Amino acid sequence: MRQLELLAALEHVPTLSAAAREAGLSQPAASKLLGALSDDLAIDLFEKAGRSLRPTPAGRALIRHAANLIGNLDRAQAEIEAIESGLSGTVAVGAGIGACYVLMPRALQLLLDQAPDVVVTMREGAMEEHFAMLRDGRLDLVIGRVEPALVDRDFAMDELYDPAILIVAGPQHPLANVPSVNWTKLAEQDWILPQEGTPMRAGIERIFRRVKRRPIRCMIESSSIQTNVSLMNARDMLWVLSEDITAYFEALSLLKRLPVETLRTTAALSVVRMRGRSPSNATSRLLDCLHQVADTISADSRMAARPSAARSGAE
Repeated sequence: MRQLELLAALEHVPTLSAAAREAGLSQPAASKLLGALSDDLAIDLFEKAGRSLRPTPAGRALIRHAANLIGNLDRAQAEIEAIESGLSGTVAVGAGIGACYVLMPRALQLLLDQAPDVVVTMREGAMEEHFAMLRDGRLDLVIGRVEPALVDRDFAMDELYDPAILIVAGPQHPLANVPSVNWTKLAEQDWILPQEGTPMRAGIERIFRRVKRRPIRCMIESSSIQTNVSLMNARDMLWVLSEDITAYFEALSLLKRLPVETLRTTAALSVVRMRGRSPSNATSRLLDCLHQVADTISADSRMAARPSAARSGAE
């Protein structure tokens, strides 16, 4: 078991000494365990890289499988403890920022109604970190905007819905209540741009290229929703935000969508899980709730778009 725990730790820490500490071992004891394992399997699992050890391809494969096994054991223990406490199970979720304002709260409300004895642990953060935790079993599901081309073959991905991207401003912005606006005027405004490398940034950059206009002043690059909303309520700036989250802040009178074409990214809101790992009953219940909520949000969006389409046709 110590060998498995040591290998599993090497999946998410950079050095053998750090992995040894996580497994409750001294570094000499950890080196001895790995050496014995390599001898037992009659294959090199690690190679020298300066003063440290680097896993060989065989070592990386073994580390990955050990992390999966330890993750499965941890989840099984958590589920058994939950059942012994009178609950029906647990589910651990990692969510991107964009999923935490509308999709996840509604899905969790529905789950509480349908299965109030399920315990959910949710963490918000970067998708790359969530995927690492999903792989080693610390998460059951990852939810957020995901580029299909970037999804590892070990993962199974289900698209939930694909909200349009809107250009938004604070309610006090001079363009917040105009009946129409063109890109020449938009380019004259101060903008907050999404961070480089995000689907939102790629989407707005495609629009800039197509309309042959680019904002003169882009002093802030940020994907922090709360920070950007606060900033737009303090200064006259524009930003891009998904339709579902825009509606959430419009209801609070904190944002206004501008009357300009909607954008699309290549990354829909999706749920990702490990391929070949059977979901627990609790995980399956949450998956059902996510799909139900996604269907409702998509239907609401289509209904809201019909009057706009009718107005555009009339114009």
